[in-house]
Amino acid sequence: MDIELGAQLIDSLRIGLILLDHRGCVVSWNGWMKRHSDLGLADVAGRQLAELFPEVSGSRLESSISDTLRFKLSSMLAPSLNPSLLPLYHRPTDRQRDQRMQQLIYVSPLRHDHCACLIQIHDMTSALRRERRLRAQSTRLIESSYQDPLTGVGNRRRFDQDLAQRFRQAKDRQRSIAMLMIDVDNFKAYNDHFGHQGGDACLIQVARTLRDGLRRDGDRVSRYGGEEFAILLTDTDGPSACAVAERLRLAVEQLDLPHPAAPGIGRVSVSIGIAAMVPTDEQLCYILVAQADLALYTAKDAGRNGCMWYDAESGVARPLPASKTS
Repeated sequence: MDIELGAQLIDSLRIGLILLDHRGCVVSWNGWMKRHSDLGLADVAGRQLAELFPEVSGSRLESSISDTLRFKLSSMLAPSLNPSLLPLYHRPTDRQRDQRMQQLIYVSPLRHDHCACLIQIHDMTSALRRERRLRAQSTRLIESSYQDPLTGVGNRRRFDQDLAQRFRQAKDRQRSIAMLMIDVDNFKAYNDHFGHQGGDACLIQVARTLRDGLRRDGDRVSRYGGEEFAILLTDTDGPSACAVAERLRLAVEQLDLPHPAAPGIGRVSVSIGIAAMVPTDEQLCYILVAQADLALYTAKDAGRNGCMWYDAESGVARPLPASKTS
């Protein structure tokens, strides 16, 4: 091939090419390198990369070049592990902000009278941006699959996963875990009176109130189904769970949402069942759910707009102690 044509072909490549001699000094530097480093062959010929770019000194790139020259070993330096090894830029403004090109670098041995090492630099900036966008979209998609579309809190799938994970952690650490099962009182009558749109608006407000009433990171409200919500409280014993439940019940009551069909109170309220335990090896997580559910329906049978806790010793649900209802 004609030498001039070969040089033109190398300069037209969309990757950077650097040829080094046996001493690690630059022999050839193509047009791509010139465009993105702002250095031409005349500026770099006969010099080592660490001399041109001090940050190369002591880097994996310098180590890879040394291994190639001494032992004829090839290597690949991925941008995820070796970000922006060389000061290469797309635009002058990028240089001013030091926003370097993301680079995938191959270092390969050559057997030639004048060249001993070939360095190829691939621009991975767009590919990595695209990967980050796809990863972000995937994360959002996963998050949305765990979110109740109406209320914005966790859905049943979110709850089931949280329950299995947190119950196992409580068992392993021998710490108490508590659950609140929450039901909007007389919701069918509310829906019949205000219509489905009114019912949806009610559930949204109740869910937001429950979520905002939680004070610890990691505590999460999930819509268990219909007008029922569930909350898991890690590292929380029975008395503490009762205090949280009563605070949430009062917060919903204080929304003061009119409910003409609710006997007595005349506004939207919730009933809450509470269960807490330090799991043993023999217990399954759904025992906690069954206990909280029993306590909830005892609260509803007792007149609604109240909290009941499951007493494991007696196997029945009881009203909250007076200190928790004040």
